[in-house]
Amino acid sequence: MPGAGNAADDFRDNIGAFLRRFREQRAEHMLTPSQLQALGHLERHGPMTASTLAAREQVTPQSVSRTVALLEDAGSIARTADPADARASLISLTDHGREVLLADRERRTRWLAEALETECTEAERELLYIAGRILRRLGTGEAPR
Repeated sequence: MPGAGNAADDFRDNIGAFLRRFREQRAEHMLTPSQLQALGHLERHGPMTASTLAAREQVTPQSVSRTVALLEDAGSIARTADPADARASLISLTDHGREVLLADRERRTRWLAEALETECTEAERELLYIAGRILRRLGTGEAPR
């Protein structure tokens, strides 16, 4: 298909520009995107081992170890013995970690709602909501409805 590669490149660049601006809207907690992502995985999937978290984040165990240590020092996560494997620990979200994650999401949601309201027409907002559902489907591998 002629031009399809350029359209896909443009689409990828456009998503990247949006995500960079979106990431700038983080709350004042100063956590890195990797730390926020780790907290999000723990919130969505519950307690897990560091190796499971590394697999979910698609990073090395060493990288997750650094992230986990920083989050533990900040009181955002806690480690407990894994009943299935005495050599491993389960990492879980603390109340503080949940609060940090919620504050971050609330700030980004407020920014997004305001940006959609002030920078988009009603028709554009509707298209973006549809695009969001398509992007989720592409990201999760769900079949179209």
